[in-house]
Amino acid sequence: MHWFRKARYAIALLVIPLTGIGFATQIGEHSTQYIATVYLMLAGMFVLTVGIASADHSVTEWLS
Repeated sequence: MHWFRKARYAIALLVIPLTGIGFATQIGEHSTQYIATVYLMLAGMFVLTVGIASADHSVTEWLS
């Protein structure tokens, strides 16, 4: 996998938790259901990004 693609995945995987931390500073202004939904979506985005990076890596190796 090209270094630029690895860097994009790494940045995405760093930004997702930072978004969660930033949202944590605003928790008092939202309902519990909203907070749970946001964190489930962030977790899903993290898992999806890891899955895409893994698939991209395995497909590129398989095609080489």
